[in-house]
Amino acid sequence: MIFISRFKLLVIYLITFTGISCNKPPCKCDFVPRQFIEIKFINQQEQNLIFGPAALYQIDSIRVLKQKDNFTINNSSVRKGFIDSNDVRFDFYIPAEKSYIYYSQQTQQDSLEIKWITATGKCCGNPEKYTVVDSVKFNDKFVEPRNEVYYFTK
Repeated sequence: MIFISRFKLLVIYLITFTGISCNKPPCKCDFVPRQFIEIKFINQQEQNLIFGPAALYQIDSIRVLKQKDNFTINNSSVRKGFIDSNDVRFDFYIPAEKSYIYYSQQTQQDSLEIKWITATGKCCGNPEKYTVVDSVKFNDKFVEPRNEVYYFTK
């Protein structure tokens, strides 16, 4: 009787852990949603204003707000960049068209306008809507990315 129980356990183990599984292909998407932008804040001499010897601002103090002077409504997380650790990455909670960047409550804010496009792609064989950045304005000036990084000159 013990032999049969051990034999059953061995069969269950072999079935479970030897790769006997469904042959369902992995789910694939034909798009990558991008509700973020990566930025390098620079001065006229192209020195980094967040990291390095010319730094004027601390990344921990930067806030991206949906409403001017309303410090309780953040619209983005702010962290070090993925493309370059000397960049700043804004991951937007809501793809709002207009936001305000504060470096601290004592400094003057900058305006950030992003035109978002909603597109439809396929994910797991089903249509799905996603958003991507179409254009970016920093203080009312269009900014084109260089290698996927937006350079904001202050």
